[in-house]
Amino acid sequence: MQTARDVLNERFRSPIVKAMIAPWLAHAGQTLDSANSGFSVSLFLATFIAAGMPLPHGGSDVLIKALVQLVTDHGGTIQCDAPVDRILVERGRAVGVRVKDGDTYTVGRAVIASVNADQLYLKLLADADVPRALTEQAKRYRYGLGCVQIQLALSEPPHWPDNRLQHVGRPHLLRSMEDCALAITQAMNGQLPSEPAMSVDVPTQLDPSRAPHGGAIMCVQVLQLPCCPTADAAGEIAVGNETWTEDLKNRFADRIVKLLGRYLPNVPGAILGRHIISPQDLARYNPNSGPGDPYAGSLELAHNYLFRPLPSQPSHQTCVPNIFLVGAGTWPGAGVNGSSGYIVAQQLLTSAV
Repeated sequence: MQTARDVLNERFRSPIVKAMIAPWLAHAGQTLDSANSGFSVSLFLATFIAAGMPLPHGGSDVLIKALVQLVTDHGGTIQCDAPVDRILVERGRAVGVRVKDGDTYTVGRAVIASVNADQLYLKLLADADVPRALTEQAKRYRYGLGCVQIQLALSEPPHWPDNRLQHVGRPHLLRSMEDCALAITQAMNGQLPSEPAMSVDVPTQLDPSRAPHGGAIMCVQVLQLPCCPTADAAGEIAVGNETWTEDLKNRFADRIVKLLGRYLPNVPGAILGRHIISPQDLARYNPNSGPGDPYAGSLELAHNYLFRPLPSQPSHQTCVPNIFLVGAGTWPGAGVNGSSGYIVAQQLLTSAV
């Protein structure tokens, strides 16, 4: 139940080690002072030691193509650009799925929905008999903070101050554990942080095929940002009407690039092009992100474990026996992993639904 700050201060003396570990809490949608965040410290360290940080050779879409082929090789069909409008329920069981163009698909054994609980109970099952407790809790489904991701095309690789960093999967650039905590507090107060921790990934260090010879690509991720910013902690950026406009996200990206130059002096001058994803962009692209939360729902203790996705209906079961939930909004939570799908698959393989 300890906080990450307590665990780091009790177990480590080096401020460098504390700063190295602290930003990973943001990748779990937590803060240094979140209840139970101390558990995440051990979890992250154990995971990295056991599995490292695997990288698909040739680009991230290679992973998607491999997953698609697993489905099609076993006789499955994938249909894109067909948003589901309703799950049709008769006599307490799902019997069909209707997409927005009006087509209906008959359900065989079960419906597995990779959506959040609010979408399921307030939208997809809007015509079904859903217990009031579930709809009320779905209305209060909690989302966390947002994220800005900046993709950079570089004319040359970054010049790391220590060559060993060329072999590190995703180092973070920041001054200290305390500065990391301060930046997240600023974001929780609705402010653009003045000096946030930056997660830096340079895939071309391990996979040169992703860029022309001599060039590089870099992904800079700034987590735990306000989805609807109200002010700038540094007093330098006019935020406006709590919306991530093109101007706002570019000015914030300028700040991040300037901070990058503090640690990697050659990077600002090596930028050939950039692409920025704001919380608002993420929300537009992925309904599971709500207002722009990349983790599909708050991961604070009151919204996790036995309370995820909803206290009245935790785990992957729903109020309809043959409808199951998977995805980041369910246990074990966020991240690109197949854990929730594996859990549901075991239930379907070992029981009659």
